[in-house]
Amino acid sequence: MSFADKLRAWMPLHENGVSRAVHFVGAYMFLFALLVPLSRVHLPVAGLELTAAHTLVVAVVLYAITLEWTAGLLMALPLAPLLAAATSVGTLPGVTVAIVAVGVMVVRFALVIAAHVVFEKKTHGLSLGGPQLFFIEPVYLLTLALFAVGLKRGLYARVMAGGAPVAPLAT
Repeated sequence: MSFADKLRAWMPLHENGVSRAVHFVGAYMFLFALLVPLSRVHLPVAGLELTAAHTLVVAVVLYAITLEWTAGLLMALPLAPLLAAATSVGTLPGVTVAIVAVGVMVVRFALVIAAHVVFEKKTHGLSLGGPQLFFIEPVYLLTLALFAVGLKRGLYARVMAGGAPVAPLAT
């Protein structure tokens, strides 16, 4: 399934601006909650001090860029300070790290679910591509912003070529 097809299915379930903003922040909260404990896993690579958190950030950025390169690069910009913050929190005692990671994840899911229920009056579970969507949802949102300012016309045409965006059937 192409990115245009995925975006076409995603759009009708994320029409409200508040819900979109919550999803944007929620994706980075999801990443932060994972990066905090992963920053404690050190990986010696060619004399560099890397962590599993670095590996996750690189994987997310590469995947985001393969979906839509401009939005993927824009999505990657906040990941540097996010990784730095997660690494700082990761130096705290282990129990504190776990409490922060789980707490952020719980708040993230509560906010996103509430945004769907309250502002969208609908929800979709994982029907739009599975859990990897949690990592890269800003790519979808930033692509809509690029459409709004008149950029990415070719992609926009491909999204609309399949007909009006329609929600996928629940599975």
